[in-house]
Amino acid sequence: MSIKNNNIYLSKLETVLPRLLALYNRDQTSPTYGQGDRYRWAWKLIDFGNGTFQGAAHGLARLLVNDLLPEYVSKTSILASIDAMFHGADTLRRSNGSMEEAFPYESSFCVTALVAYDLLTCIELLEAQLTTEQRAHYFEIIRPMIVFLHHADETHAFISNHLATAAVALYKWNALTGEQDEKRGSEILNRILKAQSKEGWFREYEGADPGYQTLCTYYLADLHRLRPDLLLHEPLQRSLQFLWHFAHPDGSFGGFYGSRNTRFYYPAGIEYLAKEIPEAKTLAAFMRDSIIRQTTVTLDVMDEPNLIPMFNAYCWAATIEQEIQNNTNMILPALSRETWRKEFPKAGLIIVRGNKHYTVVSWHKGGVCYHFQGNKASINAGVVAKDKQGRYYSTQAYQDNNEISVNDDKIIICSHLVLMHKQLPSPLQLIILRVLNITLMRHKRVGNWIKNALVRLLITNNKVSSAINQRTISFGKQCEIVDEWVKNDGKLQGIPVNNHFSAIHMASQGYWQRQDTLS
Repeated sequence: MSIKNNNIYLSKLETVLPRLLALYNRDQTSPTYGQGDRYRWAWKLIDFGNGTFQGAAHGLARLLVNDLLPEYVSKTSILASIDAMFHGADTLRRSNGSMEEAFPYESSFCVTALVAYDLLTCIELLEAQLTTEQRAHYFEIIRPMIVFLHHADETHAFISNHLATAAVALYKWNALTGEQDEKRGSEILNRILKAQSKEGWFREYEGADPGYQTLCTYYLADLHRLRPDLLLHEPLQRSLQFLWHFAHPDGSFGGFYGSRNTRFYYPAGIEYLAKEIPEAKTLAAFMRDSIIRQTTVTLDVMDEPNLIPMFNAYCWAATIEQEIQNNTNMILPALSRETWRKEFPKAGLIIVRGNKHYTVVSWHKGGVCYHFQGNKASINAGVVAKDKQGRYYSTQAYQDNNEISVNDDKIIICSHLVLMHKQLPSPLQLIILRVLNITLMRHKRVGNWIKNALVRLLITNNKVSSAINQRTISFGKQCEIVDEWVKNDGKLQGIPVNNHFSAIHMASQGYWQRQDTLS
């Protein structure tokens, strides 16, 4: 069928495109010409520019070369916009080759890799439209970023999707420029693959996060396309054999049982892999319907910091021919009519499929439970308690040492309650942080130490109380959940909460989907 006919990705892109194009400074007399962070160039409310926006050149190039631009947008104007984005990237890039996202002089490994990858992919796609001089000029804009990636690293956490972006950027640089030094790209790729669990998941901070794994899979799928000799088919197949369990009967994907609490879905890598991995084909077909019905997080609800990677993923997905019918003989686990149970012990996850229900439980997160009867979801994100100082504690924090007992009809999980970090930065704290940004944190070791401290404070460092909750989940159509104190010295008082709460700081969680506003 034609790419344009019934292309659900293209319909979302056409909705978002005017908003995206409005982000960029078109004033050639401005020192911020071509930059996409409006909080910097238009509002002038921040003292640095988020480099992520420059990566939209990738998605625009895909739409252009595949003749998918709407009628009201000319190819000439898009080529001019892409050129401006390269110019903006050139002016945003720091002297050490890095880009930033959160604060000045951040030297962000992630964003530098992301922008390098997206701009290189743009050059790859526009090969027929660029002159030799333009290609050379664009490569020189990217070169300092590649040099940075050769000596920089991300020390505050193990984040597979960030590493995957860097690996594909480095391999793509070598492929497009003919510079054959692949040692660094190979080193990063091997780190990702070595850390991949035998269960199929790629590590995101402390464990498995299906939402971010779709993004990691997207980058690795593009590397697989570029370099089939790297033999990524097998690790990608294992990734899909893990991922497809977390598409739910109601069309949603992922959630609080993931290490990063995300429930978005990046479609491009899975659509690309559908031609060679049956699980990818089955998952892609199911999630297209979710996107149409907005029962999963879609492109049009993303905020600006995460808009560009999702935009680019939708652009690639829109260029892939999609079969209307899923003609594999495989059935998505959530839609299976068989009764079965699947455990991922390293991820701390158990999935139970009954005659009329589908249940996902994380014992590493205190018994976070997603239960579906047909298309009706019931979510229990854990126990919450409050101390005398008004601070909140929860069982939802990631703890891979929780005690568990599992039998045929129930699981019992004993977990400590952990302090939730809910504080917002004060003006004084922001002043102190900004002074550190422009002084001590410009020193690599000091900057990494402070980043590590912030991650421990907001995400991974669990201030564990002595209180212990025992959660008993009885599997079945009703999925009964019983919580009781095993230990509590009286300092914590259990409180009822809406179960859509989060125990960690994670900016990429909580995007709207249709189920959020259904009665």
